[in-house]
Amino acid sequence: MLWLVLCSVYLVIVPVVTANGRLSNNTLPLHYDLHLEATGLGLHDYTYRGNVSIRIAIVSDTNEVVLHNVGNTLESICLRRCRDGETISHQLLESEPASELLRIRTDRILRRADDQVITLTIVFHNTLGEDRMGFYRTQYRGARRIPMAVATTHFQPSYARLAFPCFDEPGFKTTFQITIVANGSHLVASNAPIATVTWLQDGHKAVRFERTPPMQTYLVTFLIANFTSVHTVSPSGVEIGILAPPKDEKSLQFSLQVATALISSLEEYTGQSLGLQKLDHVAIPRFGNAMENWGLVAYDEQFLVLSAKAHRLQRAQAVLTIGHETAHQLFGNLVGPAWWSYLWLSEGFATYFELLLGADAYPELLPLEESFAVRHMHPALMADAYEQHPLTVEPLSANTPEIETLFDTITYSKAGCILRMINCSIGEEAFQAGVQNYLEQHRNGIVTPEDLYASFFVQQRKDEPTVEQMFRSWVDKPGYPVVTVERLNGSFVRFRQQRYHNQEVTTQDITSRWFIPITYYTNSSLGQYEYQPAFWMKETDQELVLQLEMNTQDVLVVNPRQIGFYRVEYDERGWSSIVDNLTTLPSIMQAKLIDDAFVLARAGLVGYELCLEMLQELATSPDPVPWLIAMAEENIGYLQRVLQSAEFDRFLTGFVGEMFDLAGNVGRTLLQSQALDVAYDWWSRLAASFIESKRESSIRPRACLPTPVQEVVQALVSPDDHVRERLFVRLKCLPKQSNEPSVLLLALERIRAANLLTPGKLFAVLESLIKSDPGRFLPPSVQFLSSVPPEEASPVADRFQRLLNLIVHEVTDRRQAAQVRRLMVKNSSILPANFLPHASTVMTSTISWRMKQVPKLREFVHDSHMASIYEREGHQ
Repeated sequence: MLWLVLCSVYLVIVPVVTANGRLSNNTLPLHYDLHLEATGLGLHDYTYRGNVSIRIAIVSDTNEVVLHNVGNTLESICLRRCRDGETISHQLLESEPASELLRIRTDRILRRADDQVITLTIVFHNTLGEDRMGFYRTQYRGARRIPMAVATTHFQPSYARLAFPCFDEPGFKTTFQITIVANGSHLVASNAPIATVTWLQDGHKAVRFERTPPMQTYLVTFLIANFTSVHTVSPSGVEIGILAPPKDEKSLQFSLQVATALISSLEEYTGQSLGLQKLDHVAIPRFGNAMENWGLVAYDEQFLVLSAKAHRLQRAQAVLTIGHETAHQLFGNLVGPAWWSYLWLSEGFATYFELLLGADAYPELLPLEESFAVRHMHPALMADAYEQHPLTVEPLSANTPEIETLFDTITYSKAGCILRMINCSIGEEAFQAGVQNYLEQHRNGIVTPEDLYASFFVQQRKDEPTVEQMFRSWVDKPGYPVVTVERLNGSFVRFRQQRYHNQEVTTQDITSRWFIPITYYTNSSLGQYEYQPAFWMKETDQELVLQLEMNTQDVLVVNPRQIGFYRVEYDERGWSSIVDNLTTLPSIMQAKLIDDAFVLARAGLVGYELCLEMLQELATSPDPVPWLIAMAEENIGYLQRVLQSAEFDRFLTGFVGEMFDLAGNVGRTLLQSQALDVAYDWWSRLAASFIESKRESSIRPRACLPTPVQEVVQALVSPDDHVRERLFVRLKCLPKQSNEPSVLLLALERIRAANLLTPGKLFAVLESLIKSDPGRFLPPSVQFLSSVPPEEASPVADRFQRLLNLIVHEVTDRRQAAQVRRLMVKNSSILPANFLPHASTVMTSTISWRMKQVPKLREFVHDSHMASIYEREGHQ
């Protein structure tokens, strides 16, 4: 009878195979019983033993059971039929190591009708690694700074197979019963609440957890550590816990408060319960960012452990991160994507709700509209300018490095922006109803984008697209449009759309069209068209002429609240009106207009003189939101690098100083704190030449001490983005004639030689390094890449191509262009056939533009006396 109970079927979901390297549909996991023993953690013994029993349904007749296994040493394998316990003889097949597959060939055909359900039991052992993948170890400093070991997990996207044999794909969603044997003094936690604790010999204990809801392997987690914890209960009855290395409990209270408030807001908005009795948030030493393990979310300590005097930036980042991972408990965990092709269904909703929930609970920290513009809209538009990938990526292989490339700005920020655009287009009530229906219909299941689209029931006007058409227009292809706005006679306006390209193109793209929600602001429109569309441009519309609510003297701003995921180009009359009225517009509009102007200027669609005129206007009324957008590396950063103008640098120095004054004169908001942080970064670059003035002597540049190579290595390989960003700031503030770039080059070579990062992750680090300051970090990056053989880059060719595409658009002189061409010729075997000629055209065009335009721009700066704007008392 017991055997029959153990072999009962809980849930069967058959995933759809869409790409090579995927597991077959012949067998399907129904339930895991996982038993792990890690009793030597406090004795420097990092080995562990385990056994896993997987209940498996025979979906179609087969003589193979295929699952994943990496690094686990198998001691025994047993197959038995569930209904009578019959042993099924088999043999283990050899697999290619790179395949990560465990193939078991049975001596007879497993038949769906006769065998139905079997149990696979595997006994294995392994060792806790240190590379933050699978079941691994880390440590913190305890009393008297004694190292204290922690055993924990990181399984996304495909690392559960490193910890135990399993069907390690997101389409397989099933229940888990986990038992951990550990030292009796350790705290032991997992996804579900503890069911029983059994005390064993030698001071050990066996902790058995309750059965989990159906979930994917990448969400499984366990923790063994000497941690402390604080708890409370949410209004809906969910036990909320904060687990961390021994701390003053007061330092955990803010995150406990945030976690409780945000889960309540999420449940209220969605109408869905969590699906678990408890939700723990655990601070893992040197974890990096965060991971949404269902019921036991992992974070870097900085997001959960905050003193009473924690900076506003730290508190805001904690709210955003906890909000993101809390949203995942429903979007991704309760309802999960059927394959990594649809990762945006998980990350897009988490990105959207991190700000929606955070701004609702903590409006003083996170003003919703402004935070969305700075945190997501600007970086998403910049990232999507380079032809990368659509949100839905099909086909997509089971290659882990290829899957990892999708965890990027497109999947997170662009997806969040598209969801916000759909919300504003159909209205909050219809959007909320669709989200609630989506979660209710697919609770505990897996989904594709079509499931999301079908969840919305919206009565659209005849001239409006359906919700599915809205989504597909933006989800199924990369890039975004530029809407050109031409004011005609009276109140008539001509609209055109074409795909944005980040350089001049010889032939227009006439195939990429979008359903575009057109919102606008005029002095006469009284704000009624700023959020919900006044009308739509259809995918069939290349040009449209319409009458708007405005008179001839009105300023016209299209997409004023940054709802639509597109840029706007105006005719000369339109831009002139905008410049004249810039300081009278809300800061969110200023930010949008400045961002569009800079980006269109870089693509050759408008002149940089327009950007300089807008900067002069902005200087008279500084505000953190447009200031942050203007001072982005892609905007003023690029202009400052190519101009190389002392007068422009003097203007920027005064411009930066305005932000110090603003931060000191008003209460510190999140965006003001961010602006101050960016101001310090720019001050470090600019202040050396202008150190004599009184105000500058009171605000010293950050110290620029030499950085040891090993410290650079440790920061670059850190999973924590903030650690790398702090390193970049240190490197950027050094004089360019220092030897720091050579130290960086040496660090990169050490990382590669010691295999401290996979090629894909190393290329991602280089990408973020170059974006932080191309003028400083492009040369050593190109020099380093020249030493990497093509066979190392080949497995992640898409990531390598993406990095090269970034480099190509940052080249500003012939010497750099020649180096980059040699690099591309060397790697021509792994690049598309047309990549080199296209890249050469882009670099030649950039260099030609610089030779013709930079002298004119320097003359404009001189004639407009930009530097003299701050040449007054205290503003030299």
